[in-house]
Amino acid sequence: MPKAKRSSLRDDGLPSWVWPVALLVLIVIYFGRCFTSDQILMSQDASLATLSRAKAMLPAGLVSGWDPINWLGMQIVYPATPTWFLLYLMPLESFARLIYVFHIMAAALLSFYWLRRMELCNIAAFFGSLVMTFAGSYLTYIQPGHIGKFEMTTFAMLALLCLTRGLQTKRWSDFVWAGVALGLSLQGAIDVGALMVLLVAAWFLFNAGRGWLSVDDRTRRSWVMGFMSLVAASGVVAFPIVRSLFGSGLVSNVPGAQEGDVSEQKWQWATQWSYPPSEVVDLFAPGYHGWKTQDPRSPYWGALGRNPQFDPFATPAALLKAANVTSAAQANQILQFWNFRFNGDFHGTVTLLMILLALVALFARETRESPEEARPDWREEWLRRHQAAIVFWTVVAAVALLASFGRHFPPPFRLLHSLPLFNSMRNPNKLLVIVTPALAALAAIGMDRLWRETEPGSDRGSRNAKR
Repeated sequence: MPKAKRSSLRDDGLPSWVWPVALLVLIVIYFGRCFTSDQILMSQDASLATLSRAKAMLPAGLVSGWDPINWLGMQIVYPATPTWFLLYLMPLESFARLIYVFHIMAAALLSFYWLRRMELCNIAAFFGSLVMTFAGSYLTYIQPGHIGKFEMTTFAMLALLCLTRGLQTKRWSDFVWAGVALGLSLQGAIDVGALMVLLVAAWFLFNAGRGWLSVDDRTRRSWVMGFMSLVAASGVVAFPIVRSLFGSGLVSNVPGAQEGDVSEQKWQWATQWSYPPSEVVDLFAPGYHGWKTQDPRSPYWGALGRNPQFDPFATPAALLKAANVTSAAQANQILQFWNFRFNGDFHGTVTLLMILLALVALFARETRESPEEARPDWREEWLRRHQAAIVFWTVVAAVALLASFGRHFPPPFRLLHSLPLFNSMRNPNKLLVIVTPALAALAAIGMDRLWRETEPGSDRGSRNAKR
């Protein structure tokens, strides 16, 4: 994937540093009160009490620790990642206020430079990085307190950036850094991190396969050896968390399963948070099915998080009637998982328009009016550069979205769930973590096309002026 010259394609003309600085400024403005006050972002799994216990165990807890969370306590080991080192080094309250902001800044910058490596203009990379960090489910993971998913996203974007750079420069060090980043991504959240491993592998195979016949043997050897070093580096970095997962028995143990019905019990346990196909509209119409469970203004009324045993019942009333419930306490207990959502997956209509523009560009062909216009123009060059990437990211988004349907459309997720390591993964809804970078890339490509179409000195504008 040699980096093509960009001189023939228009950019915005601003200094390259303006756009990443603008990203940082926007994030600082958005989270301004985290810098100027003692306000702490509400997060459930990463409450001050939880972080305080973790900080008390560091740095020894990076090797082995004991959490007195209940009267017996439990053994716990914290991954040796930058997030937990920051918790050890920073004051507790400062960490709680700023850790999410730090990760959002890092993910936004890494997304920007990754999209630039895909030969997109600055404004397109800027827009794509906003889609990556301020849309999808990423930002809304703050309330559940999923710090690990923020860390996973940061290092997954670093892995994509380093891998893309390595394919262009053919330097083994870029592949090694991609492997280190991928291993840290797994350390942050091994289940969704494993999904990012699949994405990174697919990105390598796509780019290497795309350019395999057009490069020399030396480049091919560099790519193969580079990818092997990536795999080795990621394996070394992720080894502790993978060993811990298999050692804990989570891969094979299913809560509540009885002997003889493990398979069905495990499937129901694994697919409880299956993304309902009818709620795809929420990706581009935010809040259509409500914002979150028990939201006072717009409570979530969809089917995410529903116990699979409730599927035959059309309404909560029908379920309660079938269960012969006689008290409010019983009703609340039964309906606890009629639906449940604390974070959302929203991308908005502007993102949808940019994605559609990228898809339409695949089939757009300009009519030539005279032999003089038969020469290739910037549109043909643009399409040659980006059409394969449009197809790739469209396929990634479609496959991941279908797999996220879980029990509502079993084949894709059942296939994934049959693989080692992935058979411990719960919640098909997590596959939307792959949909987000795919949609961000497509939206950035669409924005790139729109930006170049509006060039004042384009050939189309020149022809119109002549007439």
